[in-house]
Amino acid sequence: MKKQILLGGFFMFLISCGKIESNLSESQNRNQELLSQNELDTGHDKNAQKLLFKNTDEIQKSEELNVKLLSKVADNLKIKYSDIKINESSSINYNEKITFFVVTITEHGNVKNEEGALGDYFQRKYLFVDKEDGTIIAEEFDDNLGYYDNEGIRVSKTNILKKLVSLNENLKGIAFYTEVSANSRIVLYAEQKFTILTLTDNEIKKILYEYPIRLTNGDSNGSGTYQLETLETGISLSQQKTNGFFDLLVTKQFSYEEAVEADLENGIEEKSDLKTKKEFEKLRFNGREYVYARDDRHRFLE
Repeated sequence: MKKQILLGGFFMFLISCGKIESNLSESQNRNQELLSQNELDTGHDKNAQKLLFKNTDEIQKSEELNVKLLSKVADNLKIKYSDIKINESSSINYNEKITFFVVTITEHGNVKNEEGALGDYFQRKYLFVDKEDGTIIAEEFDDNLGYYDNEGIRVSKTNILKKLVSLNENLKGIAFYTEVSANSRIVLYAEQKFTILTLTDNEIKKILYEYPIRLTNGDSNGSGTYQLETLETGISLSQQKTNGFFDLLVTKQFSYEEAVEADLENGIEEKSDLKTKKEFEKLRFNGREYVYARDDRHRFLE
């Protein structure tokens, strides 16, 4: 199902799964556990990790794209290789026999709305394929990341994390994120959505789906005056498990920045303001997925 995203006001953000524990000692323990994850990698697969990232700027992304295998995949999908947006596609080896792809496929059309032609439609698709011949093992479109060429929303390339994620001692997942942002100089919105997938019984399982790891909301006059609230996160795997999967430890850093450009004619002086706040959260596996509830409260914006 093709999905159009309408912009209006500020966007919902901040995920909360279960209760955000406010006890100071518990928060400090979780923070210490997050900061010491690099020391916990001993004994785990070298292609998996405990610390996923301290912040989004430090995410190690896979630079792989097996174009030779992708050509075989296109034949097996019965689509033209030229309809795949190579600059918005990536891959990673899941194991010795299976490769995972995220591809963007172009659907040519002439859809219009009140503002004019929307242009081509771009679909985001997840694929697990045979590493040798490109045979499709499992496939799934992500309707939430489909977009039109001339739509008021931008969807960036999906970036796969360089290493697999150890969900327990036996199962590893593929983690990736995609940025969605407003195509506007007035509405300041951008969200990096984080997902973890596994291949189980030849089916794609979304273990964690579209958790915002970075989120900005605000507005601007298109010049030097703006107000902006940003959520920045870091995620690691706890040593504790719930329903057989490691809990996810999340640190949240909220920041608020306000700037006013000088207007001498009206007696307005230039000023800026910066505020920060930190929170912690633990996501637990409910037997099917890591669940969380959206919380659209701003920490600073009114």
